[in-house]
Amino acid sequence: MEKFLIIGGAGCVGHFMARLLADAGHAPIIIDQVATATDIDQRVMDALALPEQAPELLQAATTLIIALPEEAALQVLERYAGAMPSLRVLVNTCSVQTPFQLRASRLFCGVPSLGLNPMFSPTLECRGRPLVLCERGRSEAGEWFERLLGERDMLVTRLTPDEHDRTLAVCQALPHAAILAFAVALQHSECDPALIAALAPPPMKTLLSLAARILHNQPATYWDIQKHNRNAARQREQLASGLDLLHQFCRQDTPENFSAELDAVRNYLGAEVGHHAKACADIFTLLNTPQGDTPHARSSEPVVRDPRQPHESVGVAGDHVARPAGDHR
Repeated sequence: MEKFLIIGGAGCVGHFMARLLADAGHAPIIIDQVATATDIDQRVMDALALPEQAPELLQAATTLIIALPEEAALQVLERYAGAMPSLRVLVNTCSVQTPFQLRASRLFCGVPSLGLNPMFSPTLECRGRPLVLCERGRSEAGEWFERLLGERDMLVTRLTPDEHDRTLAVCQALPHAAILAFAVALQHSECDPALIAALAPPPMKTLLSLAARILHNQPATYWDIQKHNRNAARQREQLASGLDLLHQFCRQDTPENFSAELDAVRNYLGAEVGHHAKACADIFTLLNTPQGDTPHARSSEPVVRDPRQPHESVGVAGDHVARPAGDHR
């Protein structure tokens, strides 16, 4: 029987992986410095002290899942090298894949190394949501995890580590940088936050919501994405270049150049423009709906919900909630 050891298992992503395995009939063991309310076998200890405090766990494990921020994950890799004779599969959940995969290939030569990166907060229902499976080539271990994820109806996309980091620099580092830049500019605006909230039109409400989402999570989540992905710097440069171009259009008073640049973006997005415009309209409708009401699925009229009746909670997808106990993104 496979023996799964999950480092950082009390965190959001680590516990998601543990629950996934437990629901499939396996008996994972989670290691974390923080205890969590769970029926899964957990050991409260420092992961770096595991070789001294519980070497038998490392010796018996056949699959090691490291669900930690990038720097901590690399430290664990170094610490466990040579201490896991039974290891057959190595899994990480890092936001940036290339550094981990390169280190793993050196320290655990011959052991299949996979990256699993959910593109949603694992606190949400996972069915129908995208997840990236990262591997340099195809392996039996990768096929096994792909089937496991598919059984829960997750939409698995396979990428190499380099492809993952280039793509996620655009999908994560770029929007996060834009939101962070907006938040810093807002802080220096000298406007009353309460007045801004009272008057904010839908685009401002959307940006405020995105900024609040980041502020609600651990800074390390976003630092890892910006700092450790070598492709992120280029996206920040492109973002700054876009603002410089807008400055240039305004200084030169060239609305025709401004329009031409927007046309170029429209052509790049192609048919996706309509899809994204519809999604934006739905978001704006939600933001314009008074609290206590919910927009009707088939009309623009709100449906007033009876506060005395139970209802399902609604989560926000897109970012990965982080806590010090092994979560990331």
